[in-house]
Amino acid sequence: MLQRGKSIHIKGFLLLFRIGLAGISHSQDFNWWKNLVHWDGTTFWWKYLTISPKYFGPNALPVPAINNGSIDSNLSLGASANFHFSKGDNTQNIMMYGNYTTKKNSISIDMQFVPYERFEMTHAKKEERKVYYQDYYLKHAVGDVIANTSVRLFERWRSDRPLTLRLGLRMPSGGGQGAARYTDAPGYWLDLGWSRPFISTKWKWLGAIGFYIWQTNDDDLRQDDAFLFGTGFEYNKNGFRFQGYTTGYIGYKDNGDKPILLRLNFEKRRKDCVYLLRFQQGLNDFGYSTFEFGMKHIFGWKR
Repeated sequence: MLQRGKSIHIKGFLLLFRIGLAGISHSQDFNWWKNLVHWDGTTFWWKYLTISPKYFGPNALPVPAINNGSIDSNLSLGASANFHFSKGDNTQNIMMYGNYTTKKNSISIDMQFVPYERFEMTHAKKEERKVYYQDYYLKHAVGDVIANTSVRLFERWRSDRPLTLRLGLRMPSGGGQGAARYTDAPGYWLDLGWSRPFISTKWKWLGAIGFYIWQTNDDDLRQDDAFLFGTGFEYNKNGFRFQGYTTGYIGYKDNGDKPILLRLNFEKRRKDCVYLLRFQQGLNDFGYSTFEFGMKHIFGWKR
């Protein structure tokens, strides 16, 4: 009788445990989302997302690398591993890089792509971002393709006062929109970048200004316009390059659209390879600390 009583208690406990798990696994259903966003009964779920860097993943609306006024003269392909840490969202992704330059090194085209992204978000973060219930348990996504075309201006200033015009385009190829990972909407930027010798020829002051525009889900204001900027320093010697700079853009909607970052980049060239080590810290409207490790292989060097 005692053993039978224990068996009944154990079975009862397991039954309650399964009921509890079922309640948890189905708690983020349509009713949960409807109450979260105060659904009006007709509006599409996409309209309830906030299309800004603060309320999306770290790769959705990225701040472009600073335009230092130079054209990358290497024909290269590369890859890196990225680790983004924040309160409520930890993300890891692979980044692919490629660069092509013209024969006279006056125009370059570079591209980057996130073929795989993995993420873990807390329930509180999902509620803050108004994640759609059908994508609540999503943990993987494919990212956007980004392309930049850089054109060198005033060739006679190339050696000591380089000036470059850059046009960037973010193509809406990423997934995970319901989980607030990528926006499924285009964006582009245009900026002017330069560098000037500082202290010695090995040290340079960097500066860039421009604008950044991306499409939103607001019927009244279909795009957000932002002032794009960057400033910092660069050091070059014997195949080693260090960059330390602050960059970001300031949108006009004031809905988390003012990401400002601190970046530290270390690159070392050995024969046909360039090794990368980068750190990025969000200062405003970007709550991530990011570490990146990678390598680029150089296939040719055009002058």
